[in-house]
Amino acid sequence: MQDQESAGYRHTAAEIASQPSVWQKTLTVVQGALPALSDFCEGAERLVLTGAGSSYYAAVSMMPLLRRSFSSVDAIPSTEILMDPGSCFPRGEFVLVSIARSGNSPEGNAVFMLAEELRPGDVRHLVITCNPEGELSRLAERRGSRAFRLLLPEESNDKGLAMTASFTSLTIAGFSLAFLEAPPAYASVVNGLCRAARQILDVGGDLASAESDKGYSRMFFLGTRPFLGGAMEAHLKVQELSGGTVVAAAEDTLGFRHGFMAAVDADSLIALFLSRDPHRRRYELDLLKELHDKRLGRKSIVVCDGREGLGQAPSDGPPRREVIDYGPAPGVTDEVRAPLLAVTGQLFGLFFSLRAGLHPDNPSPSGIIARIVQGVRIYPYGARE
Repeated sequence: MQDQESAGYRHTAAEIASQPSVWQKTLTVVQGALPALSDFCEGAERLVLTGAGSSYYAAVSMMPLLRRSFSSVDAIPSTEILMDPGSCFPRGEFVLVSIARSGNSPEGNAVFMLAEELRPGDVRHLVITCNPEGELSRLAERRGSRAFRLLLPEESNDKGLAMTASFTSLTIAGFSLAFLEAPPAYASVVNGLCRAARQILDVGGDLASAESDKGYSRMFFLGTRPFLGGAMEAHLKVQELSGGTVVAAAEDTLGFRHGFMAAVDADSLIALFLSRDPHRRRYELDLLKELHDKRLGRKSIVVCDGREGLGQAPSDGPPRREVIDYGPAPGVTDEVRAPLLAVTGQLFGLFFSLRAGLHPDNPSPSGIIARIVQGVRIYPYGARE
């Protein structure tokens, strides 16, 4: 423990490793809240999911699944809403789903108040947060029956700078909105994710440690739309935790060909996540073959729940492909796969950080980034509409 403390990774490493157990606690909390949450959401047809940074990526991760249950679901960064609320808030009734680790983000809290100001009587608030003492939680508490607080377990409120267990727990809690009338199905999803994550932590941790020694300067995360939010979060974790020494990007699997390939150089690592859906998987396997044929990047990491269609790794020269196969995961459809992508990015970010001589708990000693964003001044919007 003392060695971890002095190396500056005590919290972050533990928070990454703890996620399956934290997800189980999140499941317990959410199951207890589901009856009241179901009542609160009764009649809701339109959701606006919002947050900043990782919290926004959690919103993106929830959106594909929730669109199966609600007529309209949009994920919009609170940073964008703050700049242009008139075009972001719907006309008519909607639920503003505010997603936050600390609940002290100036943009997120300002958006909560703007919704009250610009759409009085139309907006209801669902706050999903890891911190019951945060300002966002207090704002919701003061709204009485017009707001609902889904307060996650204390263990989800990371102490490290980067969001790890908080991101995945917030996302998994948000998935519950698709299972308001089917709690057993929701439990099956969470249990399947826990099983898969344990395997990724085991196999992926060893691989990330080994690859972090090889001098990569860029890393690309490719994910298909249902779990693209997880790829977005994975890229952020690599950049945050490595202090920018490894520049990362995330892109839709098919979108990667549309210009983004130009950024791949000889010091690039590419992580490609395979779908379970056979239609999507055909496209993903085609791209994987193209990466090999064009010899793009130094190595590709394939993350999957089975090796169907992968065949044998090419044997010409040094290994150019590694596979993290987390095996069958009952209940884990493509629409709930995003947390698993995030865990993969966390592992690579952690080891890149250590190899760069940084402290993962605070990889920005100069204070360029902070656990809670600083320097945002909130201006009055005024009655413009």
